[in-house]
Amino acid sequence: MKMKECLYHYTSIENLALILKNKTIKFNNLLNVDDPEEAETEDLGLSGKYCLVSCWSKNSEDILPMWNMYTPGMKGVRIKMKMNPFKEYTYDVGEMHFSERTTSYIDYKSDYAKKVLIAAKCPLALEVEYTEDENLLHPKIKCQNENSINISFEKLGKYKREYWNFQKEYRYKITTAPWSIDELEKAKTVEDQMQLFSRLLDENNQQFCDEIFLRLADDAFNGMEVLLAPKTTESEYIIVQALLEKYCPNIQIKLEKSKIRVR
Repeated sequence: MKMKECLYHYTSIENLALILKNKTIKFNNLLNVDDPEEAETEDLGLSGKYCLVSCWSKNSEDILPMWNMYTPGMKGVRIKMKMNPFKEYTYDVGEMHFSERTTSYIDYKSDYAKKVLIAAKCPLALEVEYTEDENLLHPKIKCQNENSINISFEKLGKYKREYWNFQKEYRYKITTAPWSIDELEKAKTVEDQMQLFSRLLDENNQQFCDEIFLRLADDAFNGMEVLLAPKTTESEYIIVQALLEKYCPNIQIKLEKSKIRVR
């Protein structure tokens, strides 16, 4: 299915301030998202800890349950941004161990990239599918035969139960491996490489990221719209307006309040 050009993110006014000031988007570990099943696998425990997501919606209508769940006291905002608003980095041959010239949204000189390995193609944008199929909700991720063991994180972060369907969720997903580029470079022998790989099979391994912040592109706020939650006060409207004027002084950003009426 072709994705829409824009996505919607419900959050607090405080988080909006951080997004505008720092020009970053936060990715949360699947261990810490609101659906406690998302990190679970059938065969390797909570291996979803190696996946991080930033959760958005494709639904252009403001939805009452979304305000209730994702803004504090329904006093937050919903931001509309273009797809894939992240800053791009270009790496030459030999730089950061790349064998060819590569463009990526991942800053391989950042602290998070020094702890875990992230594929250059991350983050992937995907549409969440809603199901009651236990094989999808708690997938087997290990494939083993006489000669090899393979681990696939493809199904993790992609499926949720039907009762989450109101979210109409799209998300950005980062998949990590529990070793750094430097560790991989130093693993010259098969034995060294297998020792790194064994971390994926160790359910108690703690080399993973709780959160990752990806930097936004310079033009990420172009075309952005901000919708205020149903219970937002006049003073909070003034705060949001001031934030937009301070951090986006030369950009026309549409600012409105939800038409949903609640006490």
